[in-house]
Amino acid sequence: MDFSTSVYDSTQHNNFYPAESTGKSLTFSELSGFVTQLLSTLELQELGGVYFQQLNMLLPVVGFSLSDFDSRWVYGNAKISSTLIDLPLQGANTINGEQAHVYYYISSPLSLSQRESLFQLHDLFGKQVKHALSLTRVQQMATKDILTGLGNRAGFEQSMTRQLGWAQRHDEPFALLVIDLDNFKFVNDNFGHGEGDKVLIHVASHLSNVLRDEDEVFRYGGDEFCCLLDCQTQQQLTCAAQRIQASINSSKYLSQLGVSTSLGGAIYRDGDTISTLFDRADNALYHVKNSGKNSYHAA
Repeated sequence: MDFSTSVYDSTQHNNFYPAESTGKSLTFSELSGFVTQLLSTLELQELGGVYFQQLNMLLPVVGFSLSDFDSRWVYGNAKISSTLIDLPLQGANTINGEQAHVYYYISSPLSLSQRESLFQLHDLFGKQVKHALSLTRVQQMATKDILTGLGNRAGFEQSMTRQLGWAQRHDEPFALLVIDLDNFKFVNDNFGHGEGDKVLIHVASHLSNVLRDEDEVFRYGGDEFCCLLDCQTQQQLTCAAQRIQASINSSKYLSQLGVSTSLGGAIYRDGDTISTLFDRADNALYHVKNSGKNSYHAA
């Protein structure tokens, strides 16, 4: 995403900030209200939205990004900003284990008081982010499939609820892909459940490797998997399904066992619920199962 901004390290460019007389410190009442709002949620994506709303009222911050956690978590209108301030989140890491940062887009230079206020608010936000990340880790333990390491059905429903909320608020569609393994029962019946478990682990590895960081994959139950994809068009969804099928079909191990995949997909529509979106994708899947398997169909 091109924000067309200049990047300043706020610890090295003190001369960027105007004289103290152009700004003022936050009052106790403003700080108290800010903290109260931050304490209203421990869901990280929602917390980012709450934080930006408060910043926008207190400082000339027109855009704010938590893209180190999710590339879609950009709040406000950063494109009209001329300056980016990049601050590290102490004790918070990205999914790759690197230091996480917060990106602030300001519409006018900050006074010294405003700079100190930003640092103070950023520090308070960072403390709440730590709590949110701790809660996320606990939730992940309860929503992870032990065998494959993927999210389980509860994790899928939780992520689906979050995706639906985002799509409804921001008018940004996403896609659901439902995947069923062909001939999996044959493997269990003829080679035992131990071999069946190996197949599930193998498929989970292929799905994780072929999908992008912004996509999510789950073991929904048995030999059925679900993917939540950052796809807005049928063409994008078809490309994702084809990548998955090509990866699975390239496995000599799965091929020797006669295992392939049938896939059904659907893209979010206005008014969709978890049930309506899932039913469309599931019906598309059964169209494939009834038409010869090892293929993809979109609802």
